[in-house]
Amino acid sequence: MRRTDAAPVLRPWLVWGAGAGVYVLAVFHRSSLGVAGPEAQARLGLTATQLSLFVMLQLGMYAAMQVPTGIMVDRFGPRRMLLAATLVMGSAQLLFAFVHTYPLALLARGLLGVGDAMTYISVLRLAAGWFPARHYPVITALTGLLGTCGNLIATLPLTALLHNVGWTVTFAVAGALSLAYALVLIRKSTVAPFGAAGRTAAAGPVQGRRVRDEVRQAWRMPAGRLGFWVHLTTMTGPVVFATLWGFPYLTQGLGYSTATASGLLMVMVGIGVVANLSIGFVVARRPVVRTPLAIVVIVTCLAAWAVLVGWPGGRPPLAVVVGVIVVLAVGGPASAVAFMLARDYNPRHRISTATGMVNIGGFCGAVVGIFVVGQVLDHVDNGADVHSLAAFRWAFAGLALLTAVALWRLLTWWLRTRAEVLLSAARGEDVPVPIAAHKWELIDEADLIAEAQQAGLTGPDDQLLRYLRPVDDTSSTAGDDHRSA
Repeated sequence: MRRTDAAPVLRPWLVWGAGAGVYVLAVFHRSSLGVAGPEAQARLGLTATQLSLFVMLQLGMYAAMQVPTGIMVDRFGPRRMLLAATLVMGSAQLLFAFVHTYPLALLARGLLGVGDAMTYISVLRLAAGWFPARHYPVITALTGLLGTCGNLIATLPLTALLHNVGWTVTFAVAGALSLAYALVLIRKSTVAPFGAAGRTAAAGPVQGRRVRDEVRQAWRMPAGRLGFWVHLTTMTGPVVFATLWGFPYLTQGLGYSTATASGLLMVMVGIGVVANLSIGFVVARRPVVRTPLAIVVIVTCLAAWAVLVGWPGGRPPLAVVVGVIVVLAVGGPASAVAFMLARDYNPRHRISTATGMVNIGGFCGAVVGIFVVGQVLDHVDNGADVHSLAAFRWAFAGLALLTAVALWRLLTWWLRTRAEVLLSAARGEDVPVPIAAHKWELIDEADLIAEAQQAGLTGPDDQLLRYLRPVDDTSSTAGDDHRSA
């Protein structure tokens, strides 16, 4: 009897866990070049710009595939997309293991980006279909937590394999893991208990006009733009540091040993684990704080870049470097805020498409950031294989400037999103997470009162403004369509 009662409770976790395993592999593959960068330069004779192109192509393909992947997940379901993802990633890593020419290596990393692009959206779609809305922030945080496990595997065991058995065996083993994992996903699909709302709207073939309409609707929402810029600003710097240029900066720029540099990157992964859980639980209990929380993280990351760039002599003490890495480690987990916005502002049948559009932001930012760092390093050091500390300082200054510009756009769309939520509340529409108007809003109380009167609401001004005075920010998390900023 106990076994029967436990089955409905365990099934959502088993379904999500099987999908999240693919995401662990995806992050592992994505991060593998972060510790194998020097070996890649030696094996293929690459400059810093050419090495940057590896990650740029991989992340660029990831970004380019986000909207098509979202549409395909909405149409064909997440299980099939995850099965395709693990097969593509495994094949790409096997190809990368045996290549000796730069063009074929680029092809392998491009294919890896295609497979990687299919994972996160699919896992989040499983979460949206198998868990109630109030659990979504926590499941998103747990997904990111498992992703950091893939980063951890790429940091230590992969480094040990590279040093002990060499390039070919290391990447062949990585590819075989993904191909073998496909066996977990070869099973019949079952109906998700919370997916019924979107099945009718999503039925029918995915045709060109419908695709354009879905993408246009997702992008036109101010919250869609807000999610895009939140993801870009929180992810760009940490991804650039963790996936490619952090290891060379620590070993070449600061002169740390390989073991010390790997240990510092492992600290980054460990802090990411804690931050994922903390941020997930905080925004689940108080969703109204999610965008302000992301802004605080971004400003703190900008301060961390300023420390690395502006420290006298450019060589901060080890304790300061650890502090900077701890700050950067929180950026990736904070990017989950963007996916919560995508889920809350779109009907269920458009969630994957909207999530894909938001996901583009972070990876476009990472591509641009990696390109900027590589170009600056080659320019300052004249194409040298080993880069100077001065070159890294100039490169990180460019990365900080990119983040600052993106933060300005984030703040713009945050104000516009808040204005839309306040107007919806004034019209008496359902706003499960109410927000209060402030003096710095794009809309004042007179506009809100006028909007309420135009919608047919009557009564004293203070009564019309009751929608703008939140009573309990946490009580609405049981609803299915949050619309908070």
